[in-house]
Amino acid sequence: MTTPAPLLAFVSFFVPGEPRSTQTGSVIRAGRRAIPLRRGQGWSQRVYLEARRQWPGPPMLGAVRLNMTFFFSYPKGRPTHPYPSRLDLENASKGLVDALQGVVYKNDSQVTTLHLEKRWAFLRPGVRVEAWEEIVR
Repeated sequence: MTTPAPLLAFVSFFVPGEPRSTQTGSVIRAGRRAIPLRRGQGWSQRVYLEARRQWPGPPMLGAVRLNMTFFFSYPKGRPTHPYPSRLDLENASKGLVDALQGVVYKNDSQVTTLHLEKRWAFLRPGVRVEAWEEIVR
């Protein structure tokens, strides 16, 4: 008789809407301090709220594998590229990795694997997020 493999924490959800970059935008100067403004915070907030709705338990404590697939509206007319070129994947993921912190995982330093994709949305634009704990040996 074999023993079953341990179950690991897993969450998968989709957030509808056109993906936005959460890169740093303008800078506000307050005396000698420069405070960067982040663009796309509303998008990050939507992902945060959906993560809270889909993940009611405590944050994962182990190593986390994170997959994000960004789906973009198909352009009117013929696309100039075979892939969506409007958004830099790294900038799109930064704010979302931060938004999941404290909800899906305790700290974003737990993310040991990050897989990013961008695709044309044939049904609706948005982002699919999948996160699970990895067994690290």
